[in-house]
Amino acid sequence: MIADPQRLQYLEAMGIPAWVSRYRLINARPTAQSEWEMPAAAEKPAPGQRLHALLETPPAQPEPVARTPAEVAPESAGQGESSAPVARARALLGEDRAPAEASAPVFDKPVDTPAEPPAPVAADGERAAPLRFSLTLAVLDQRWWLLLPGAREGLSAPAQALLKQMLAAAGLPGDWRALSSLDWPLMETPVDDPVGEARDGLAVFCEGQAMRNGLAIEGAIVIPGDDAAALFADDDTPLEVDCHRWPHPATLLGDPGAKRACWPQLHATGEAWRQAAAGAA
Repeated sequence: MIADPQRLQYLEAMGIPAWVSRYRLINARPTAQSEWEMPAAAEKPAPGQRLHALLETPPAQPEPVARTPAEVAPESAGQGESSAPVARARALLGEDRAPAEASAPVFDKPVDTPAEPPAPVAADGERAAPLRFSLTLAVLDQRWWLLLPGAREGLSAPAQALLKQMLAAAGLPGDWRALSSLDWPLMETPVDDPVGEARDGLAVFCEGQAMRNGLAIEGAIVIPGDDAAALFADDDTPLEVDCHRWPHPATLLGDPGAKRACWPQLHATGEAWRQAAAGAA
């Protein structure tokens, strides 16, 4: 069970407000409380008392019915087997040790019982450790997501300056507003699909932040780090909006060839930004 602080942190990360009363109204009547009477627990008899009750209670005798000799033979064998538990109980109580020793071979007889199939056991070895990553969610002009690697200060000052230049070159506003950060996983538990569950968690996190801040998101620019690269390894992205992946600005510092190579990505992002703005107008 999740404790209250962890539950509130989980709801806050998902963008769900926790409706918890913090103040008491003036002159308000106190909440009525009920006192429940717990039923008294029945006393459990000691093991010796249960054995004595079992021995002293005579079994119900059925009415005699005329039977054939073929039916009498199996019955005599069954009576011998049924007397074995009683003798065993007397031997445990110390009342009759000799019959218990005499009846010991009865328990050694093989009994033909159908073998029950073993209960299915969950294969814990198939579960894997969850994917670990950190992302900072920012917004551009209240319209597009900007996913940055690491915490709020994940980018160095030169990398932030280069990112602003890249946004300006694509025709996007060069300033962004950081909303929140996500550290995955939220709970340390093994999972069946690390990448799939991480994608679902990121999608729910972004939807919650959009609802909390009243945003209508039209697209996203993703700059994942090495830890979150698996989330955007293919065309199947966790976000439902148009997603554009950019290289990390730190890898472009001091490399003019890498900067020229990323120009098609910046141009495509700028075209998508302008088309989304025209459609909204």
